[in-house]
Amino acid sequence: MKATTAIAIIIVFIAGYIFGAFTATTTGTTTTLTEFRATTLIKTTSITTTRQITATTTIHETHMTTVPIGEAPGIVNGVCFSRPDRCDALIAELLGSAKHYAYVAVYSFTNDLLADALIELRNRDVDVKVVIEEQQVNVRGSEYMRLKNAGIDIKIDGNPDLMHHKFVVIDDQLVITGSYNWSMAAEDRNDENLVVISGEEVARLFRAEFERVWSEAR
Repeated sequence: MKATTAIAIIIVFIAGYIFGAFTATTTGTTTTLTEFRATTLIKTTSITTTRQITATTTIHETHMTTVPIGEAPGIVNGVCFSRPDRCDALIAELLGSAKHYAYVAVYSFTNDLLADALIELRNRDVDVKVVIEEQQVNVRGSEYMRLKNAGIDIKIDGNPDLMHHKFVVIDDQLVITGSYNWSMAAEDRNDENLVVISGEEVARLFRAEFERVWSEAR
């Protein structure tokens, strides 16, 4: 009986290490971004995770990651859902605020309004760069040649598989990302989401990813 009890205690002890610990605290409030709905402003969030990996009774690794989201990477300013909302109008409006650059990595690009917005930026001498997925270059309605002919620096991705990003980073300050492709299907037919994030740290991270993709593109 004593041996059985001791074994049970050991099993419970090991299970505690296997499952580890996770804590998260969030303080938030809601606001509204222009006319778009479901907008959330997050003031401070701190997420701490502890992962402990065990093999039998020996702990081989302990890894802790702390991400103070209130300081970095950024603040969520708004969200948009296509079909009920006009996400392309929101993107075009935010693109219009660019003063230095707008870098776009997007799987599919067939939306005339967004192409117009980038061409307008190019005409204002804003640095515009675009990478799109190779499989989408010649699809019906593709904006690839239109943007290229307008003098925009546009490349085809170099990933032998898919470049599935959908984001734009603006002026080291703003990131727009989500499931939403810059396509008419995303705007008019699909259920898609878009998130607007501001902050220098998150913009820096997305810009670094864009530059990595850009360096491999052709």
